Amino acid sequence: MSFRSIILLGASLSILAGHVGAQEQPVEDDRVLDTVIVQGSQLSRQKGIEEKRDALSVIDALGVDELGQLPDKNVGESLNRIAGVSMLVEKGEGRYVQIRGINPSLNNVTINGASLGSPETEGGGRNAPLDIIAGGVLGSVQVIKALTPDLDGQGIGGTVNVDTKSPFDKDETLWGYATGRYGFEEIEPDDRAVGGSNPYALDGTLAGQNDAGTFGWLLAGSWTDREYIAPGYYADDWAVNDADTASGSVGGVAPVNVKNNYYVIGRERLNLNGTVEFRPDDNTKYFARAFFATWDELQHRNRYEQNFDTGIVFDTPTSGTSGANRIAANLRNEETTKEIFTLAAGGENVVDALTFNYEVQMNQNQIDEDYDFWEWRSGKIFGPNTWNLNGDGIVTITPDADTPDRQDASLIDFRRARFQNSHMDEDGLSGQFDVRWDRDTDTWFKAGVKARQVDRAWDYSLSRYDDAGAGLTLGTSDAFTRGAFTNCNEIMCAPNIFMDYEAMNAFLADPANAAYFERNTSDGFISEYASDYDITETVLAGYVMGVRQVGPVQLIAGVRVEATDVDSSGYLLEGETAVRVSDGGDYLTVLPDVLANWDVTDTLKLRGSITRALGRPDYDAIAPRSSYGEEAGIANLSIGNPDLKARVSWNYDISAEWYPNALTMLSAAVFYKDISDDLVGLSEQFTTQAEIAAELARRGLSGAVDPADITQSLNVSTTVNAGSSTLKGLELIAQTQFDNFLPDYLAGFGVSASATFLDGETEVDGETLPLLNQAEQTYAFSAFYQNHGFDASVSYAYNGSFLTDVDLNNSDNDLDQGEFGRWDARLSYEVRDNLKLFIEGVNLNNEPTTEFQGRDETRITEYEYVGSTVYLGFSYGF
Repeated sequence: MSFRSIILLGASLSILAGHVGAQEQPVEDDRVLDTVIVQGSQLSRQKGIEEKRDALSVIDALGVDELGQLPDKNVGESLNRIAGVSMLVEKGEGRYVQIRGINPSLNNVTINGASLGSPETEGGGRNAPLDIIAGGVLGSVQVIKALTPDLDGQGIGGTVNVDTKSPFDKDETLWGYATGRYGFEEIEPDDRAVGGSNPYALDGTLAGQNDAGTFGWLLAGSWTDREYIAPGYYADDWAVNDADTASGSVGGVAPVNVKNNYYVIGRERLNLNGTVEFRPDDNTKYFARAFFATWDELQHRNRYEQNFDTGIVFDTPTSGTSGANRIAANLRNEETTKEIFTLAAGGENVVDALTFNYEVQMNQNQIDEDYDFWEWRSGKIFGPNTWNLNGDGIVTITPDADTPDRQDASLIDFRRARFQNSHMDEDGLSGQFDVRWDRDTDTWFKAGVKARQVDRAWDYSLSRYDDAGAGLTLGTSDAFTRGAFTNCNEIMCAPNIFMDYEAMNAFLADPANAAYFERNTSDGFISEYASDYDITETVLAGYVMGVRQVGPVQLIAGVRVEATDVDSSGYLLEGETAVRVSDGGDYLTVLPDVLANWDVTDTLKLRGSITRALGRPDYDAIAPRSSYGEEAGIANLSIGNPDLKARVSWNYDISAEWYPNALTMLSAAVFYKDISDDLVGLSEQFTTQAEIAAELARRGLSGAVDPADITQSLNVSTTVNAGSSTLKGLELIAQTQFDNFLPDYLAGFGVSASATFLDGETEVDGETLPLLNQAEQTYAFSAFYQNHGFDASVSYAYNGSFLTDVDLNNSDNDLDQGEFGRWDARLSYEVRDNLKLFIEGVNLNNEPTTEFQGRDETRITEYEYVGSTVYLGFSYGF
């Protein structure tokens, strides 16, 4: 985080503390409500404060404004504004949300309180990609950080609940919203690139109810389309080069590959939401809800790689010469389609002091991923060269005079082409029944049961064509390339070549060119069976809880019991035959919870809780199967472990919340999580051909994998219940609007700020490691103004760096995700009642996503930009 940002955060907290002390007033003062129509972003903030104040446990929330808008384009990016919540950015957009630094797969994501499931293969299917959900169909979002017994036990980090809109959100017989935006990308696509276009989005909601107010209906939809450029620099496998007296090399650290990418990222998202509700009287409610989301993504990666592992001489620790090395060019075109469909029906009946709630929900999620991958590689003919390593960890290679032209396509030979398809189906069915007994005005009890079953199947296939020795090069056909170019971003410029995968595919499909290609059938098991699995997970749960008001203190206590049964199957290789094997396991988890809320005054609330939560293993980690992949001579083999059981966590929370008026909140929370049976990824690296062949034989894969393809290393990983982890942290939130002491034309200025400080560690085999995927600091700051028809905000969100991969044998191979801080801004103006025009700026500081190796920020392994985006748009409601 920059020094300027820290100063802004500290100043805003200081000003806010003095301001709220000066303007505190009793809650019965209705001055604001009498004189101000609350709308716009102010309404969104006020709704969030109200939900937090009235909740049974520690939560944070976001609401929509009077035109149905959340602050951002998708719910994942909006949540990044909440304390203790950080956004994992994937290709320039927020995708997975961490709660208090916990791995996203350990969070629970629900829609209207029911499990969303996951159309995802990353994270083993527990990750829920929130960028698939547009903000335009939502009513509110809550992040529940301390679970009560009536909530699913899954969620060591917490639960993200997304509420869709209801026809009874307004007391109107017909109402609706519409929003449109059109954007401009800072990074313009090259004319020879496969794509790139300006983004646009449309949201709409139409709802109504009958005159009696007993029946309501709602239809909402959202469409977004964005296709943008992401140039990037990558360096692989930084290694120590020892000093060599004979060559005069002083030694140093350098990567073995230097790469640059020209990425084209395309994303289309469609959300549809439909609801009908019947409320014949005040004691009866029935509903049916459907939510559908589809998300199409294109990732077109044009990569140019310069090997940097032969003849490396360090004249200084940051410069030197290199011998003749290879050039590798590869092109990957990946197209992904994800779908989420949920259908729910249920109701509520109040009979005297009893309230019955019941719901049945069906989920159907799926993902299709197809990619074409063409690889070209020269001999070791490019060099000698001089090179330089700058302070950002960027290696610049300069060819010596009279050396071959490294962008001459005819010097780069065909290596292989791979065509991969994977398909995942996830079907879920759940039902729950709850009953609440209001014994008196101070006491109520609640009990319920829930059953959920998830069937998940993943099918993977791979076709591979190798070089048949007929002399095919990247220059054999003029159609293979669209010309050489220099790929530049803010830190470097490097050579590259535009390639055309459609021309390559057509060349392969032409029978006249059959002599150039040889179909590889030696890895048939890996291609068709190794990654496939089927899993059925059944969870039966029951709970009891009670709430008692004792003067100003509210006590909540109860226990939830969840029984989990897992049946899984996959394929193992026996001799030359793929054999289907089945395995499974079951476990019982008891989750007691005790919470207390104390209204010390009308404006000050203290909370404390001791809760227990669980985190089930990823689906792919418990399947009895092996997953293998190889690229650029580096092979990765992942082995499933059906004996895994869920992690469990004791969670301790204490917080203080101050609400001096409707638009002001100060909150401080401390928490501690003690996680047992933690899942630990164990990995081993094998680098010599003898070691690689021996390990493949030990794993029963000698006939499935050709060791000759593994020219650099074989990385073998599996997952075990072998660790314990702890996480402690402090969350600070402050928000207010400066109205009392400002003149009329300035009234409406305000700030919100949050900061989270975390410290976590994992014990594995007696060794203490940092907790994976946990940023130690996250900050968010926003300054806003709303008055005289204007509604403006400038915001900054920062996530610190965090460890993502650990090599227990060699910490030099550890990988960290770099820190990320982004500035956004928005300005809207109400040109007439319920019609607003707005302009938005996203990532105004052009912040890159980064990754580094060996806990050393100068050993950059990724440096990728997506640039800034500016949107113009309108919102209209009636």
